[in-house]
Amino acid sequence: MDPSFFRCKQVLIVEDCAPVRATVKSMLQTMGFEAIHLARNSTEALKKCYEIPFDFILCDFNLGDCKDGYQLFEALKLQDLISPLCCFMIISAESQRKIVHGMIELQPDDYLLKPFSFPVLEERIVRMVKTKIALRKIYLAIAEQDYQLAITECDKALNAKPEHSQVIYRLKGELLLQTKAYQKAESYYRTLKEAKGYPWARLGYAIAGFRQERWEDSELELVDLTQYDETKVEALDWLSRLLVKQNRFQRACDALAEAALLSPKNITRQQTLSNLTSIIGDKEAAARIHTKLVSAAKHSIHDTADNYLNQARALIDLAQTKTVMERAVHLQNASQLVTGLNKRFNEALVQQEVQLVRGRILAAKGQLAEAKELINSITGLKSKKLTIDSCMDAAKAYFEIGNLYESEHYIDEMRRHLAKDDFLTETQQLMLKMEQNRHEELKAKIKSINQEASEAYQHGHYGRASELFSEAFDYMPSNPVIALNMLQAMSKGTGLTPDTIKPAKQAIALIEQSELSITNQERYKKYYQVLTSKHPELLPRTRSQPLAG
Repeated sequence: MDPSFFRCKQVLIVEDCAPVRATVKSMLQTMGFEAIHLARNSTEALKKCYEIPFDFILCDFNLGDCKDGYQLFEALKLQDLISPLCCFMIISAESQRKIVHGMIELQPDDYLLKPFSFPVLEERIVRMVKTKIALRKIYLAIAEQDYQLAITECDKALNAKPEHSQVIYRLKGELLLQTKAYQKAESYYRTLKEAKGYPWARLGYAIAGFRQERWEDSELELVDLTQYDETKVEALDWLSRLLVKQNRFQRACDALAEAALLSPKNITRQQTLSNLTSIIGDKEAAARIHTKLVSAAKHSIHDTADNYLNQARALIDLAQTKTVMERAVHLQNASQLVTGLNKRFNEALVQQEVQLVRGRILAAKGQLAEAKELINSITGLKSKKLTIDSCMDAAKAYFEIGNLYESEHYIDEMRRHLAKDDFLTETQQLMLKMEQNRHEELKAKIKSINQEASEAYQHGHYGRASELFSEAFDYMPSNPVIALNMLQAMSKGTGLTPDTIKPAKQAIALIEQSELSITNQERYKKYYQVLTSKHPELLPRTRSQPLAG
């Protein structure tokens, strides 16, 4: 290729080893490049990419103690710092399967193993350039999200640029899936897989079948495609998603765990896997995955306070399944996680979420009154744009202190957020359904207890009615109606016992903070006077009247 072509092109070399940077620079100069920029690490590379629209980026995979090449490329793509016509090449001495699978997923324009010679580098760069030039109209249309135009350009390029046919075939198939033309995609991929036998065409065929809910055929194809390096990880992803559709959650979890092991830097997959482990009830695995996720995301664009909050939340969920001693350890670790947030993030931005986590820790320790006080003191939560994970945590927090009304508000918020058509969202929808079922089961149980308590009261069995209303109040300690019914039953009969003094005090405190109808205020005054006349210990020390205004 004429060296004059490269003379005005902007190229960036990202390499932490000075001798290698110098060697690659020398090779590029021999090719004709003049505008050559150097970066020792991802921080310098990102800064330069903000300033200069590069035509070529040659990036080492291992960049020392910061973002690696995978994470840098991901950040550039997600922040739109790399143009659709830029040629991005990963250069690495690593040939580990995990790295190779990760690169296949992220799809750089090329992957070059060290050591390499000048002729090899030149040949790879020229090949990238020719592909970009030949298919530029397709890449530009995709960048503008004009997928129909991109498909049209694919058809034109197949006739005009047959030497790039395999790349064009693949792009067109992905575009047909992107535009939800699943029947066309299926027919297109069937023709390709029968004529060419490309593994990626078989994968596209399986995905098109999945989208049309032909589970059995798709499953057979996907299982077979897990044998090929080129399609293994993506086939496992889709296989897992298919198994979820069939409620085969354990197998789905196993398939996704294998994909995550092969390509551990994909944070979204790790999040999806943690959701699946929660769905099957494996709280230990969920906590382990969140720990790995925090580590994997540390230098990536996904490094957020939410990762640490989710790790703490997973530990709380795990603690609730453990013995007293084990529970204390897990809750202590969760507390340390949220305490350490301010060392790396602006804790003020997640202040309400941190309070919810602290409240849940108190509730898990059995300190329900303190948990309720802390959670109810949170301000501005409803007006804040919460993540889906934070909505779920809020729903759990209010559920655990017995406030079903507030819990259901955040369940509704989750429902409004879950509109994307991806695997992560699908697992979040399943978790939402589980939380809704938990609510319905509790409401049904409380309804049954209340009904039995009412019948006992009507038959004059006031002691039994008190016990049953107390049980319902234990489940929903924020429900003033249940509290009022409990006090009514307690005001009859022989009076309170040492076991019922505490719930009576809790019920009084709750009602005093609640807005009651006129009728219920009168009821409360009556029961309060009867109970405090028999049990003066119920009277607060600073109190002069049983009910203000």
